[in-house]
Amino acid sequence: MILKNIEFLITQNPSREVLKDIDLRIDGDTVTGIGDLQPDDEEVLKMSGKLVMPGLINAHTHASMALLRGISDNKKLMDWLEEYIFPAEEEMDAEDIRLGAILASTEMLETGTTCFNDMYEKPDKIAEAVEKTGIRAVLSRAVFDWDGDGEKRIQKAKETVRKYGDHPLIRPSIAPHAVYSCKTETLKQVKKYAEKHGVPYHIHVSETRSENQDHLEEHGLTPTEYLEEHGLLDSSTVAAHSTWLTEEDIELLAEKEANVAHNPAANLKLGSGIADIPRLMQAGVNISLGTDGPASNNNFNMFEEMKLTALLHKRKDPEALTPQQVLDMATVNGAKALGMEEEIGSIQEGTKADLLVLDTQDTELKPHYGKQGIISNLVLSHTGHPEKVFVNGEKVVEDGEALGVNKKQVLKKAQRKTEKFVQASENS
Repeated sequence: MILKNIEFLITQNPSREVLKDIDLRIDGDTVTGIGDLQPDDEEVLKMSGKLVMPGLINAHTHASMALLRGISDNKKLMDWLEEYIFPAEEEMDAEDIRLGAILASTEMLETGTTCFNDMYEKPDKIAEAVEKTGIRAVLSRAVFDWDGDGEKRIQKAKETVRKYGDHPLIRPSIAPHAVYSCKTETLKQVKKYAEKHGVPYHIHVSETRSENQDHLEEHGLTPTEYLEEHGLLDSSTVAAHSTWLTEEDIELLAEKEANVAHNPAANLKLGSGIADIPRLMQAGVNISLGTDGPASNNNFNMFEEMKLTALLHKRKDPEALTPQQVLDMATVNGAKALGMEEEIGSIQEGTKADLLVLDTQDTELKPHYGKQGIISNLVLSHTGHPEKVFVNGEKVVEDGEALGVNKKQVLKKAQRKTEKFVQASENS
């Protein structure tokens, strides 16, 4: 397949080139050519007036919580969890998890996300949603010890890694929930397994001030220092949130080449705080971008998350972040955090064909002031509605609509679930 006469190709390659009037060839699941290409008995898609860019990467979320969107909007984290989320999740069965993940995957694809990093229950059901919609995902079974079933969860987490190691759309991960919800031995055991199998180590870190204070009182260490003391910080670590970090924490994350998944919308909504992203970047920490779950965001739109990130960190200094740096967070940095920088996050010969096609005549993209103006418009203006989306070389969105699902039916089923979850929260 050739995408012919692309007006602008946002490569996100090491030079961050924006190429004009260019062709792109896809063979199977891979980009195999960029330049002035001649068709060779293959499908040709005309791309005049179109912009092609890498699909966005949601580096931290809980997809199935799409069914809990808007269930509670005005609570601090622990009150929100204990009064609404935990009771509702107690009622969430396997089919709910599957349905929520289908709804989430559909929304992500239609707003330009082609890969998401998930931490939740029953990853097999989320995998079914991935296969149905055609999105790419990094899936993990959340591990925690607070109910005495930690060992069972560890074994299920390991099963997920074994089962999906060779899947074309799924990369497995290991995801201990947090230092406060896992025993030290659990954290170390699953880390050893993650290292053996070369998969990411996905964990919530310093999401709230109270989390840090409580951990300091109990252990004399911040969560980041605690992870380092037990050999759990390295380049495979994806530290979600990292909202409350000391200067020493930041230096440790940089020294160990750990990754941060920044979730500005969720942190703001729950009153958790604002991560010091400019300082983390100055220290050399790789910053990726995530939405968190839709109960705390309340959507999966990574274009919105990019704009919020860009503006939030300009509140004291308008030079703190550039649009290019924010686009990097949602593409190449996310790929690096997941250990997939050779496959996704950029458009180069040999990368997977995870692509977005946007109309350059969209009012949100006009006018543009040169190539950097295009990047500015993508981050600060565009609201996330690609015409076409390709994942692994397969077209999964056409004319803005996901192709793999009966969306009307999915939405109807999702709405029916609200009564059950509201009732569970009211009865808690």
